[in-house]
Amino acid sequence: MTQLAETLFRNTPPIAWRQLLSLQHFQQSTQNSTNIKQVTYCQGKFNISAQQQQVMNKPNCGSSSGSDNNSYYLTLIGPTVASDALLTLLSALSTLQPSADIIIYPPATYPLAMEPLVTDPRTTDPLINSNATQGNIVVLGFTELFTELSAELRQQFNARLSSWSNDYHVDYAFSQTLPSLSQPGVVLMDMDSTTIQIECIDEIAKLAGVGEQVAAVTAKAMNGELDFSESLRSRVATLTNCPEAVLTQVADAMPLMPGLELLIATLHRANWKVAIASGGFTYFAERLQADLGFDAVYANELEIVDGLLTGKVIGDIVDAQVKADTLQALATQYQIAPQQTVAIGDGANDLIMLKSAALGVAIHAKPIVQQQAQVALNHHDLEGLVGLLYAATCVEASWS
Repeated sequence: MTQLAETLFRNTPPIAWRQLLSLQHFQQSTQNSTNIKQVTYCQGKFNISAQQQQVMNKPNCGSSSGSDNNSYYLTLIGPTVASDALLTLLSALSTLQPSADIIIYPPATYPLAMEPLVTDPRTTDPLINSNATQGNIVVLGFTELFTELSAELRQQFNARLSSWSNDYHVDYAFSQTLPSLSQPGVVLMDMDSTTIQIECIDEIAKLAGVGEQVAAVTAKAMNGELDFSESLRSRVATLTNCPEAVLTQVADAMPLMPGLELLIATLHRANWKVAIASGGFTYFAERLQADLGFDAVYANELEIVDGLLTGKVIGDIVDAQVKADTLQALATQYQIAPQQTVAIGDGANDLIMLKSAALGVAIHAKPIVQQQAQVALNHHDLEGLVGLLYAATCVEASWS
C-alpha cells in the first residue's frame, strides 16, 4: 500500500487524479504501475492499494442485494468539482469517523448539453456531441462502519453535506444503489415544473382571467397543504367555457426544462424507457410525447365540448398514488429490475412516486419535497439527472 498526503492532490483537478496516481505509483513502487485497485481517504492521507476490499455494493442492477446493506454511495455532480472543494469535503466528513476509510472511485464526466447536435445518418436520431460541455462526477463510498453513526453525527453529516453543496454549487446524492445505463431501466417524470418550466393550469387560468385565484390554489396543493384531487377539480371548474384555443396557445409556448432533450436522448441511447405521470393534462403531455418521443404519458383529461372546456375532468384523477403505481406498472411491463427505477418531480404529489423508486429525485422542489426526497437537485436542471445516471460508470471503472 502507498500512502500519499492530500497536498499532492490540491493543484490537480479530480478528473486528472487517475493519471496523477498512476505516475506516483510508478515512481514509488517496483510493482506494475497500473496495479491500482482501490483508493481511500482517511485523516488527510490517501491510501493507494493494489488489493481491492469488497466493501461496497457494485451497481449490479439486476440484484436486490443492496437493499439490506448499510454501505452507501455519495455522488457529487457539478460543472466543476474542484480539488480544493473535494478535499474540503473529504476532510470534513472524515472527522466524523476518524477510523473509517472513505473510498474514492475514479472520477468521470457527463454531458451538460446536447449542443451542437450531431445526427446519426443511419437513424436521424440526435446524438450527444462528445465536444459538448462536460460536468464532473465524483463518487465516494462509505462502509457500514461509517454509516452506523449516532443520530447526532448523522445530523452533522447531513448538515456538512448541505452546506458544502451550497458553498460550491455542487449537487449530491447519498444512496445505497446506483442505477446503471449499462442495464435497462425506466425514468418516470412529473410534467409541470419538471419536464416543462410552467404549471399549465396556471397559464390557462391567466388567459381565462382567473390566474391569481388558480395560482394560489396550485401553490398550496404542490406544498401539500390541500388534497390534490379536490383542489384540481376545483381549479378546473373555474375554467368552464374557456376556449380550447387557449390550450393550444399554452401548448405552443411550453418552455422545456433545460436538459430535457439531453436526458431523453441519453436514456433512449441506453435502451431505457422514459415516461410522464402528471397531475396535469393529457393535452400537454401528449404534445410532449409527440414532439420529444416519450415512451408513454399518463395525465388527466379535460372534458371539451364544442370547442369549450366544461370545467370537468374525465375519469379518475392521476394523483400521488397513481403516479407511484404507474412506476411499478412500467417496471413490470418492461421487465425492469427494481434497482433500475428512477422518478423525478417537484411537488408534494410526487413524494410517493419518488419514494417507490430506487432513485427518487426532487428538482427545484417545494420545501416539503426537499425535506423528504432521497435526492434534491438545486444547482442543476435535468442535466443533473444525466449526471446521476452516469455515476455508476465511476464504480464500474478501474483506477488503472
